[in-house]
Amino acid sequence: MDKDKKEKNSSPLNHPLLIGVFTCLCLLAIFSLRESSKKAIISKESIEKLEKNIESLEKEVSKEDEKLKISQEPIALEKIIRNELLLKKDGEIVLQIPDEEQDKEVGKDLENKQSGPWQEWLRLFEN
Repeated sequence: MDKDKKEKNSSPLNHPLLIGVFTCLCLLAIFSLRESSKKAIISKESIEKLEKNIESLEKEVSKEDEKLKISQEPIALEKIIRNELLLKKDGEIVLQIPDEEQDKEVGKDLENKQSGPWQEWLRLFEN
């Protein structure tokens, strides 16, 4: 009977070193799986961000396409020719009305010219 007990205890699977190595391999596998799952989660998040970015860019491109289509219409081309290039048809008289911003800038320039250096210094310190 002692031989049977020794044979059972002497099997290689019962060796403490083998059990320790097997435990270490299992822990290493668990750690590796956790790291892989973290990488997968990060990849999924970055893919979602990129998809949102793509959607916003697609919307922007569609808006620009609409602007392009509108600008190619004959009415839009005529508007550009008349307003920006200041061209006219035969027999027409063109009057150009200045923008409000330009009027405000001219008014500020006139105020600056009418006020003296002391008023300019006071205006600088007030702002």
